Amino acid sequence: MKLSSGGTTFYSRRMTAADAAEVCRWRYRGRQEIYNTEDSPESVRSFLDGWHFALSRKYGGGIEAFVCFGESAALPLPELAHIYRDESFTDIALGLRPDLCGKGLGKSVADAAMQLACSFFPDDGFRVTVAENNLPAQRVYRALGFEAIASFRAEVIYPDNKGIIRTRKTGMEILTAAPLHRG
Repeated sequence: MKLSSGGTTFYSRRMTAADAAEVCRWRYRGRQEIYNTEDSPESVRSFLDGWHFALSRKYGGGIEAFVCFGESAALPLPELAHIYRDESFTDIALGLRPDLCGKGLGKSVADAAMQLACSFFPDDGFRVTVAENNLPAQRVYRALGFEAIASFRAEVIYPDNKGIIRTRKTGMEILTAAPLHRG
């Protein structure tokens, strides 16, 4: 599917095993390190649930970003179940290839993710969960009309850049936005 946002065009496709394996090898640095995924067959399989999509600015090109919807985009914490039960929102998570972070693509990727979500869930609003210290993502989501509805602390388990599994207590926010109605 072709998605256009702010002069940038992305092409989406369902995540392939090769795309998933590549995402599992992406390594973020600094405070973004919590977004690293374990490079394992189980992690690759988790991206192949049918609700993960690869995004590229070139048709058929290599994965530059990904988006997922539904349960895969929500944190499985019992204390948040009351928030995630509201089915008038579609949960969205996205990731941008680490070397593309900080290059001004975040808002276009997030907007493209919302457009793609609308193709499956046209009447839903959107919900994202983002680390409080991920200021670039916070700015992007707020610029797209998202507002915070909950804040909490969660223990995040992630592999560091040397492959060592770490845990970190991280402040998180859940933000929501109204459905897109584009004419």
